[in-house]
Amino acid sequence: MKKLLFLSALFLLPSLVFAAGFAKQSLFLSKSPVTEGDAVQIYAVLSNDAGAAFAGTLVVSDGSAQIGTRPISMAAGGAQTVSLPWKPLAGSHTIKAALEDSGGVTVEQETEVFVINPKPVPATTAPASVSQPAAVESSAQIQQDISGISPQAASLSQPIFSTVDSLRGSMSKLIDSQLGVAKNNLANHGLTGLVEGTSTSALPNTMGDFWFVLWTLYLYALTILQFLISNAGVFYPLLVIVFFYLLYRTYRWARRPSY
Repeated sequence: MKKLLFLSALFLLPSLVFAAGFAKQSLFLSKSPVTEGDAVQIYAVLSNDAGAAFAGTLVVSDGSAQIGTRPISMAAGGAQTVSLPWKPLAGSHTIKAALEDSGGVTVEQETEVFVINPKPVPATTAPASVSQPAAVESSAQIQQDISGISPQAASLSQPIFSTVDSLRGSMSKLIDSQLGVAKNNLANHGLTGLVEGTSTSALPNTMGDFWFVLWTLYLYALTILQFLISNAGVFYPLLVIVFFYLLYRTYRWARRPSY
């Protein structure tokens, strides 16, 4: 009797251990890497190692949100590859595939994490007619050098540097706008800006040449001024020289004898 029970258990063991389920590394995408907005397919490879046919449903979810379902029908010892369309957002997604039998009971489930890349940010290009504003160099390096020599002096001068940097930024924007005006007038041979209603075709060439030279000189002056203001390594030493020069002139004026 015991021998009969042992042989029966041995005969039934494969049907208890082997059943319908997922193959190894059975969840994968139709392409890699994936960028947000790409349309891909989620593939699941199933196998039925049981001694009887299997019928059920495959349910695929992204976290708690269901992506879709597919009916499953496999013969004994058969296999099946199932796919569902997916258009993911950027980020990390935990995809869960659950294999359910005809009664809705989960036979087996598989999870896989897929990382979706964000959309590349398009490079913004300014129109050719619009000049890019010059970058005003910060005085942070100068303040750091002063701090290495005298922290007290650096602390006292910090508000002054902040104020001057702010003024430099405003002056740089103003110069940028004037540079645009100068370039536009040069493009029109210096004739833009004449009295409205005057026929430019009737003007002598010498007048056009005069305005062209004038706008050219103005453009060069603005370019040099923009360089001096934007470059902290040039601006601040020059500012110190001007300051001491004015201090010297004030001292000389104060010492001037009165008659």
